[in-house]
Amino acid sequence: MGKGIFILGTDTDVGKTFVTAGLVHVLRKNGYNACGFKPVQSGGLETEEGLIPTDAEFVRKVANIEEDLKNLYSYCLKKPASPHLSAQIEHVKIEPEKIMKDYKVLADQYDLVVVEGSGGAVVPLIDENYTISNLMKDLNLPVIIVARAGIGTINHTCLTVHYAEGLGVEIKGIIINGYKGSIIDDDNIKMIEKITKKSILGIINQLPTVENEKDLIKNIRSEFEKNVNVKNLNL
Repeated sequence: MGKGIFILGTDTDVGKTFVTAGLVHVLRKNGYNACGFKPVQSGGLETEEGLIPTDAEFVRKVANIEEDLKNLYSYCLKKPASPHLSAQIEHVKIEPEKIMKDYKVLADQYDLVVVEGSGGAVVPLIDENYTISNLMKDLNLPVIIVARAGIGTINHTCLTVHYAEGLGVEIKGIIINGYKGSIIDDDNIKMIEKITKKSILGIINQLPTVENEKDLIKNIRSEFEKNVNVKNLNL
């Protein structure tokens, strides 16, 4: 069975999908037969064909994965809320056993499966007794933490590292997302590294706004090729 990595955000909208997509692309470019996997997405895109898990679809496009989309996620919920609430509202029962089974199917096919979490470590998937951290433990995967570069990130990132360490989770390191080159960004990164004693695996620049998806994908691929060294991941 192939290996896996869990992508954990310090909070919501920190750029987990963006980083997952770029990371899977770089892995594939460096010879790994890698894919992404999104256990639970809230806020899927409603279409005539049904709900589309936009996170899994985005990763598939950026990394050019020739895999049926339905195999790259377990649950897609319509309401953009905490997964446990969306599932309650939509009368969907989230079963960890299904997630584990879906993950294993991919892990048996690929060298590396990059699993993208939902929100931060304590986001409930089912209820207060089963959160993202419980899923991390069940999957038994090492973690890469995605953190913002800007104000507030020191506290969020250090708390996330401390919490994950308390669970006994292996932390590969931290990827900083949305770097703008300010003195605040630079000091934040330096302090995070000093306080957590964790490696900064990559610093991803804030990308310019573009008008079409093709240019966005091109920019993401280029950015991760320049700023993430697969050797530093110690796979």
